[in-house]
Amino acid sequence: MIADAAGRDGLASDELTPWVALDVAPTLAELEAEAQAAANVDPDARHELAYLTPELIAGAATTRANLAAQEAEATRPLTSDEQVSYLAIVEAERVRLGLQTPAETLDVIYPIRDRHAADGVTTNVVTTEPATEPAEPPPAWRTLADVSDDPPRPLLFGMLEPDGPTLACAAPGTGKGMSGAWLICEAQRAGMLPLVFDAERRPREWARRVSGLGGNRSRVVYLEPEDLGPKLAGQPLWVSAPAIGQVGRAAGADLYIVDSIMPASGVGEERLRSDAQVPYLWVAALDALARPSLSFGHPPKGQPEGEPFGSFAWVAAMRLTWQGTRAEGERHAIRWRPKKRNERGHIPGILLTFVYGDDGRPYSVVRADDEETTRDWILGALVGGPRTVGELAEDLLAEIPDPGAGEVDRIRERLGQALRRMAREGWVSKSGTYGKGVRWGLRLTR
Repeated sequence: MIADAAGRDGLASDELTPWVALDVAPTLAELEAEAQAAANVDPDARHELAYLTPELIAGAATTRANLAAQEAEATRPLTSDEQVSYLAIVEAERVRLGLQTPAETLDVIYPIRDRHAADGVTTNVVTTEPATEPAEPPPAWRTLADVSDDPPRPLLFGMLEPDGPTLACAAPGTGKGMSGAWLICEAQRAGMLPLVFDAERRPREWARRVSGLGGNRSRVVYLEPEDLGPKLAGQPLWVSAPAIGQVGRAAGADLYIVDSIMPASGVGEERLRSDAQVPYLWVAALDALARPSLSFGHPPKGQPEGEPFGSFAWVAAMRLTWQGTRAEGERHAIRWRPKKRNERGHIPGILLTFVYGDDGRPYSVVRADDEETTRDWILGALVGGPRTVGELAEDLLAEIPDPGAGEVDRIRERLGQALRRMAREGWVSKSGTYGKGVRWGLRLTR
């Protein structure tokens, strides 16, 4: 009852109940009684009784509960995952702004004055008139004339960006690690010192691959997450990258290889797919190393040519992305084709064929131009007469052991692209104009 809640003998007939002070939820009967008392004193308020319905009371209670939940969410401490994301954002801003410490970064992006205002903190400063702050100058800007228009430097080994990160995406078991070992040996022949950050923790595999291909293992810096210390062992790359870079600078490393994105990010595959911020945090961390780098990733299961982790954001964030697939034939061969190439025109695909010894270690790699290999296969297939793309694809599919779902469609697309390119170069011609009935044949010359 109202009187009981008030803790006294009761209220006057025209006195409103102090609900806020009582900190109780009124019942519908109590609100009706209060509204009736107000209407008895003020006849003009009688119409308010018509609005006092159970639905209105329920809606008010829901609103009160929602506001309380919002307040609780806004004032609770951050979870460990949220704390990591917050620190990662601060670190990315620090790198972008060229500052030295996180504290300096916070003072720029979230000044102490603004933080106090957001927290409701006031100072006991007495002023006779509003304080006026001097107008801040506009942010600095530049024109495109201040930006170099020099062409990008040549790719390293025909595959890696020389001034930033490169992404190589392929399904598990395709040959990413073998390709990384081949690149390590190529880098050593060029006088470079590679650093492998092995978040998958498979040191023996890297040692056997590099040793088998003739690489100098003493000239490969090897790091696992635990080598960075307990505070960084479980952190995502954009948090641990400064420590990795510190080791790289001390050792003289000039090429970083990360195997692979999912364990090195530490955020789980679902967030790699759904959080578009993660790829840009990853790229910013590698850009800060100021050295070329290669990161390995994989497409969704059952989609060997799908987007990395099912998200186009990874392709958008990288300047150069390669897609790797198993090549046809019984040999272990991987076909690398560029999926995205900023500032660059045509980049030929790469076909790597690995040869293994009796001990299971690789001992040689044969590199070929993938476009030339495909062209030579088509020329041999057309010697017997004109064929459709579908017929050629079925022949090529027969050379692939245990092809995956959709493999024939991917082969058909690749052969179609190659045939159109060969037609422009004068190798082949087609009969028919549209559809699956178009047949391709060798162009006869006199």
